[in-house]
Amino acid sequence: MSLLAKRSITKEDKSIIITLGAIAKEMKKKDPEIINATIGMLYDEEGKLFTFKSVDKALLSLTADEKYAYGSTPGSPIFHEAIKRWLFREYYDDFTTKMYVGVMATPGGSGALSNTFSNYLNENDKVLIPSYMWGNYKQFAYENHADYMTYDLFNEDGGFNLVDVKNKMLKLKESQHRIVLVVNDPCHNPTGYSMTDSEWKELIDIINEMAADGTPVILVHDMAYIDYDYRGFEATRRNMCLYQNINDNVLVILAFSGSKTLALYGIRIGAQVAISKNKQDIDDFSRANQFSSRAKWSNTTNLGMNIISKVVLNENLRKSFEEELEASRQTLVTRANTFLEECQKVGLKTLPFKCGFFITIPCENADEVYKRLVDRKIHIIPMGNVLRVTIAAITINDCKYLPKIIKECINE
Repeated sequence: MSLLAKRSITKEDKSIIITLGAIAKEMKKKDPEIINATIGMLYDEEGKLFTFKSVDKALLSLTADEKYAYGSTPGSPIFHEAIKRWLFREYYDDFTTKMYVGVMATPGGSGALSNTFSNYLNENDKVLIPSYMWGNYKQFAYENHADYMTYDLFNEDGGFNLVDVKNKMLKLKESQHRIVLVVNDPCHNPTGYSMTDSEWKELIDIINEMAADGTPVILVHDMAYIDYDYRGFEATRRNMCLYQNINDNVLVILAFSGSKTLALYGIRIGAQVAISKNKQDIDDFSRANQFSSRAKWSNTTNLGMNIISKVVLNENLRKSFEEELEASRQTLVTRANTFLEECQKVGLKTLPFKCGFFITIPCENADEVYKRLVDRKIHIIPMGNVLRVTIAAITINDCKYLPKIIKECINE
């Protein structure tokens, strides 16, 4: 007889990304010829973890207290200000004067998502998540006594499937009178798709339509890769500006990953940001999520919060960081273009891609192909019926080489 609580008896972490990544990392130590395209971290062309000089400079400027002392559970006021300045940018005044905004410090974007699932899903509710997804969404749902429903990410034309999103939202509206919708954009994990301006506008219209009769709609915007969109800050923030058009029954929650934006992967720093036209919604957000944060992780790393605050609020550091960030975006663009050009040459199909860390390949026997690739010293991630290649972690030369080998292994 197990000593676990009933709901925990069947718990098993089936997420293989970190496990397969660790295997690839260990094997590469023994054999440098191995190509490790598994983990979502950015590496330079020499195979070293990409770091920002501006971030390092901010880190070195911190006092012992700023690095090692406890932080407050919701995060410091200066951290909250830095997050709003970074996310809203030229729309800062609009958001802070026309909307109500709440900020909660979290361990990465994962903490923001976990808190959101905890506090906006009733027991046995279903959260609406994309058909191609980061698998942790399912675990967040289960951990919080909830379930999930998927919407088809792509329509027949390879665009964002707004028709299916609307149909699935209607089903949830009828069955549970509450809708929690997750959208991972831009640089969707794992496909690399980014929604167009018109798709964002139509999505906001659909959300407002669903909420027009008083039905609560919570839009969870997982923006882990927002700062790696090749279109730059202007495009991504222009889409965020649409949140000023939400109606009174809609709450937007942003899951921001400072770990990704500033390449602080192991420091685990992020923010959960709520946007509403109702002050009560933001008061409730702050109260409930501070409780959850205290219950789960007590407080978030002071080190991470102060690095972000220094980089964003110091004008010289921010400008240097933005220049470095643009260079990293261009590296990803070059790798993606190289990889996709080679895919076209060998006839290797990929899911719709715009930008980001990953490119995904349809593959019915993904697990078998993964094993064949490992035999040829290539490590990628099998995810059900697709293969995820992390172009952020490999060189341009690797991008030239991989498509042909993947195609051969699929055809074997």
